[in-house]
Parts: sequence; structure tokens; C-alpha cells
Amino acid sequence: MTNASATANTAGTPAAERLRVAVIDDHPLFREGVAATLGADRSMEVVGQGATADEAIQIAQDLLPDVLLLDISLPGGGIEAMREIARLCPYIKVVILTASENEKHVSDALEAGARGYVLKGVGAQELMRTIHAVHQGESYVTPQLAARLLTMMKAPPQHAPPAEAD
Repeated sequence: MTNASATANTAGTPAAERLRVAVIDDHPLFREGVAATLGADRSMEVVGQGATADEAIQIAQDLLPDVLLLDISLPGGGIEAMREIARLCPYIKVVILTASENEKHVSDALEAGARGYVLKGVGAQELMRTIHAVHQGESYVTPQLAARLLTMMKAPPQHAPPAEAD
């Protein structure tokens, strides 16, 4: 587990006013890039990084970030980590940051307590806006996934055809 405090570009912003963010992803280059991007913003402080579900839960408990970015495809399972974080630390707002466009993953994550679901192709500015919005109590799902999820929810249930009489 890597605990990293961002110090870049935070001059003039009191620590108490910066959002405390943790980044959990099993791909070091991606995780470190997201952490560096967020840490360069004056409104955020990256307080921790991790690569597994167990590390996500430990970081949530030990560091109490305001927002935790969590990948679904982690060793130990991101959805399972989401459920445990929601149970242990319900005040931490979790945003799923993943490559998965699977509607079941979206619904499972939201049911487990995630406040946001963002695809890894997101730009830095949009990710920062999403983190701020979620921290302020809003929910966010990447628009194209939200539309597919709503369509799926509105679809009439599939019934089995009636059994033929002999």
C-alpha cells in the first residue's frame, strides 16, 4: 500500500478546505497518474493509494478520505470492497473509476453504495468536477451508461413462453 500526500500546487489553500481523496487501482501507472493529476489541483489532497480490495478497506478506515476512487477489477473484488467500505465507513463517498461498461457492474456498484460511476476514458477536468459534485451530495453515472441503464430498467420483463399442453 502506498500512502501519498500531495503537496504540489496547494499553496494558499488551507488543508481543511481541500478534499481528501484516495485512489485505489491495481495498475500502478494509471493510479499514480490519477493521483498526480488530482494532487496538482489546489482543491484536492491525495491522502492514500492502494491496489487491492483489502488495501481499499484499510485506507478507508485509517485515512478517512472524503472521496475514494475505486476500480471494480481489483484483486479481492472492487464491488466487495465497496460493500465493506459502505458498511464500515458510510460517510465516505465512493466513485467507481473503471473500464467496465457492463450494466450489471453499474447497478451492482450503485446498489453497494457507490455515489458515482465513471469510465477510465474520462478527462481530468471532468473527473475533478465529478469528485466535487459527489462530495457535495450529488450522484453521477457516465451519461452513456446512465442512458443504457435506464433503458434496461424500463424494458418489459422477459416472460417464459407458456408451456404447451400435451
